[in-house]
Amino acid sequence: MPNSDRTTPRSTTGARSRVRAVAPAEQPDAAAPQEHVRADVCVVGHGIVGLITAIAHAKRGLSVVCIDQPTEKQQASYKVGESLLVFSNAFLRSLGELDEELEQSFGKKGFWMVHGLEGRTSFDESVSEWGFQSTLPPHWIEKIEDPLFHRTMFKDAQIVRPEVEKVLRDRARTTPGVTFLDCGLVRDVVLGEDGEDHTLQWSSREKDRSGTISARWIADCTGRTRMLSRRFGHDIPLDDGFSTTAAWAQFSHCTPDLFDERWKFAFPDGEVTEREHTTVHLWGDGYWIWLIRLKDDRISVGVTYSQQRPPEEGNAREVFWKVLRRYPLLDWLQEENVLEFSAYRDVQRMTNTFISPQRYAMVGDASSMIDAFYSQGISLSMVTAWHLANIAQRDVQQGRLDMDYLDHVNRAATADWRIIRSMVRSKYGPAIADSRFFILDHLLDYMVFGAALLGRYRVSRWLTETGGRTDEESVEHARLRAGLERRLFLSQSAPWHRMDPHRVAGLLEKWHEGLERRALWRLDNGEKLPATKAGMRAHAALPGIWRLPYVHRLERADLTLPAIREPEFMQVTGTEYRPVIPAGSGPMLVAMTSLGTLLDIADTRVRKVRRALRRRRGGGTR
Repeated sequence: MPNSDRTTPRSTTGARSRVRAVAPAEQPDAAAPQEHVRADVCVVGHGIVGLITAIAHAKRGLSVVCIDQPTEKQQASYKVGESLLVFSNAFLRSLGELDEELEQSFGKKGFWMVHGLEGRTSFDESVSEWGFQSTLPPHWIEKIEDPLFHRTMFKDAQIVRPEVEKVLRDRARTTPGVTFLDCGLVRDVVLGEDGEDHTLQWSSREKDRSGTISARWIADCTGRTRMLSRRFGHDIPLDDGFSTTAAWAQFSHCTPDLFDERWKFAFPDGEVTEREHTTVHLWGDGYWIWLIRLKDDRISVGVTYSQQRPPEEGNAREVFWKVLRRYPLLDWLQEENVLEFSAYRDVQRMTNTFISPQRYAMVGDASSMIDAFYSQGISLSMVTAWHLANIAQRDVQQGRLDMDYLDHVNRAATADWRIIRSMVRSKYGPAIADSRFFILDHLLDYMVFGAALLGRYRVSRWLTETGGRTDEESVEHARLRAGLERRLFLSQSAPWHRMDPHRVAGLLEKWHEGLERRALWRLDNGEKLPATKAGMRAHAALPGIWRLPYVHRLERADLTLPAIREPEFMQVTGTEYRPVIPAGSGPMLVAMTSLGTLLDIADTRVRKVRRALRRRRGGGTR
């Protein structure tokens, strides 16, 4: 593996830092017996992110302590993060060895965005839609040589978190190299200096056990407790007037018969997909709803809304139910079927550091969380854990801390969360009511995720073929990993991989703002556009965006295209280094999104000129 020239040599002497991070819990009884364990890495947290982080490091040959003491209620809680998208499926299936469990979960067959369904009993022509059905056509599947790669790369799932986490806990207990402590909470952290180990003090909830852990690295996976980020001042203030609240529940009795013919979407060539088999997002004024079907006739339903423009009055639970009652299609969601209800008053958090040169890291919600939209919390967390494993392994086994790589991770990961925030910010505003904005803003998001397809392909290959173990790498696997170290980020995908990550994030923020600005002008000036639909599939993955300027003249405002039969050389086998479709998706979608944006700019200018001319003819200028 090539390493950066900019590295920090490991020292074995020096004083200890008295900087402390204190967990919000009682101190241990002084009489409690003291236990001590030493490891290369201490992972704090037994949630899905902490468990994957522990397993990832152990598979690199590092010794790991994974510590937490979740209550029975916490372990059984129906947490958000059920929908797997972009990178999370690959890490869970291969690194977490959860292929069988994910196959038994509810299959995720894409995503579906909707606006205008309030008060309606069907997805009629007054409803705008943007959807992607991800099921591969049979002739694609036949070309893929390894069935596990097919599932890892293409078969996303919608999981029941407590059930998957139970399996992962058992997996972590039996993973060689992992010392699994489920008997205590970390109370103090004392950082080592000049190469000395960090020291973590822990005690049980009952205060009958306590001990210390010495570790070269600490991975904070404590979720919204955010143990290290809060204490060491890594938070980025989000005081720009955009804040959100989320409320969600998991329901039972979500039977298939509730989803009748109205939930089906027909493509131009006659193929039909069922919207409820995707992750459904219903947008309204200042809010959005998620619908995520789960196995055993359960469903996760959430409402996330703007604090500046709340859709209803009341607390989070009251807003949740009032918003759901706007939708006749969801009248089967009843209070008596609620298995669990939860809410976050303030959803958004961001950190300026993911991996510190002082040899600690914040992973998952312990670092950043913006919105459940696109299910990026787990996805980006597992990417961070993978990068951390590369850096920690190099530090422990080669004796040097790769500062260039570490800095790159911090810049790119922070930029990724800026990108996620820019994706949702404008959608919470009134611009969402403009159907062209609805289409183009989602197309811009689609461009970002489509560009990440090559990274998803390469990390899926690496994980499937190595199981996450670098000692099983071939020369090509090492090449894959070296490239992914620089490019496994939303902000570093092709074709913008040579740009600074924050420049990419800034350009995307301005792109969203421009789409929003033109939409608000149309809404403010009565330039009403018809509700528009765009349904895509793996074998018809682009919308007919060139129809946008004259969509109001079409019999049906629809950008959906028929399927195509691609040339055989474009099909993926799972053995290529640079397959045609994943490699070309980024540049193609940049061109498509740019075309749509240019058409939007031109059409809006024409509308402004026509309006100005009408005012002149009607009595002069003002």
